[in-house]
Amino acid sequence: MPRRSAALFVLLALAIAGPAAAATPFACRVGPQADDSFLLAERFEMAVRPEAGRTEYRLLVQNPHPHPAAVLTGITLHGLVSSPAEPVLVPPGGQASVLIGWFPHDMSAGRRAPPMIEEVRAGMTIPFCEVLAPDHGHVAMPTAPRRGALRG
Repeated sequence: MPRRSAALFVLLALAIAGPAAAATPFACRVGPQADDSFLLAERFEMAVRPEAGRTEYRLLVQNPHPHPAAVLTGITLHGLVSSPAEPVLVPPGGQASVLIGWFPHDMSAGRRAPPMIEEVRAGMTIPFCEVLAPDHGHVAMPTAPRRGALRG
């Protein structure tokens, strides 16, 4: 399956997955040779931050690789401010919360409520994901989760 088709399939799967679904794989390149692999979307989060005057939307990402990964998200949803165009580093074998974007509370002053997490999930993209593996030939890939193993 071509890389674009695989990425589209993964984004569609993320959009369809329910809030309780966990560990949904999404496409990610590995190392300078750009081998295909994946990271795992553990869950989407929506948090009201009154002190910042906004509602934030985040994606909890799991990295099953023995090397760090860099992830950048994007969003095209009216009223949402995209996160800064800086990849978030996900530690080897660890997790990181990746900011997708936020809804400014001054937008809701009688005009609009913050979007639901399902809308954000459907409008989100992952334009950049790379496991920062050194160039040493073939990189050991983690095993893809089995079907049915994605239930939370």
